Amino acid sequence: MELAVGEAQVGRDRFFTGFVRDLTERRVQERRLQELQSELGHVSRLTAMGEMASSLAHELNQPLSAITNYMKGSVTLLDSGNPDLVRVRGALERAGEQALRAGEIIKRLREFVAKGETQHTIENPAQLLEEASALALFGAREKGVRVALRCDRHVGAIVVDKVQIQQVALNLIRNAVEAMESSERKELTIAVRLRDRNVALFSVTDTGHGISREISERLFQPFMSTKSNGMGVGLSICRTIVEAHGGRIWADANNSGGTTFNFTVPLAERETAHDH
Repeated sequence: MELAVGEAQVGRDRFFTGFVRDLTERRVQERRLQELQSELGHVSRLTAMGEMASSLAHELNQPLSAITNYMKGSVTLLDSGNPDLVRVRGALERAGEQALRAGEIIKRLREFVAKGETQHTIENPAQLLEEASALALFGAREKGVRVALRCDRHVGAIVVDKVQIQQVALNLIRNAVEAMESSERKELTIAVRLRDRNVALFSVTDTGHGISREISERLFQPFMSTKSNGMGVGLSICRTIVEAHGGRIWADANNSGGTTFNFTVPLAERETAHDH
């Protein structure tokens, strides 16, 4: 319920008027809208993983193949008449390292695609962007993309839904890689820095063919896509997420002829960061 009270004075008399509104239906609609946005974001993450399936399979196959080779080598050494236990130990240790690497990849995937409640936590922008980049750049090397990661670790803390902000970063990075597929020069710059003292600025810069002004003005609208087989909801979801965090997102042409996507997130108040 919402109660608003107004006061008026007529001559020597004072009058009070009360207005009572039932907000139940409005609150139900707001919760439903939040659920739908969360569901759409989850579907978007699943779609992104589907598009990256080949690269992810390749990325996982590398440590698994290495484990197999190390284990077979260890068995061969042990079957010899006089096994070199130092070499066996070394091979087993390297196999263990590769198993941990594969486990980390799977852990990042599970965290990213999991459908959970919206949860805001205090995060380091640089670490958050590095983790998102590690996931987004699967398969980028094979496409000849050179990556520069420029993360200022002293920006300050932000209070965000980590998975949602990483979803924005992943979407922008994957789009940038795709935009350079037919470019001779394939250079990707991913950065986060301090802007205006109380805002973290994230940016993804590519050397693709750029985006026309006509398209850039409608880029973040639902069902607007520059891909022939795209649904056009990715950037719209990015905009919803960023604005829900109190920031904004936009695209600029850069000096390399490509595009720079920027988005901002307000920094956490120092008292809040200190309390946690």
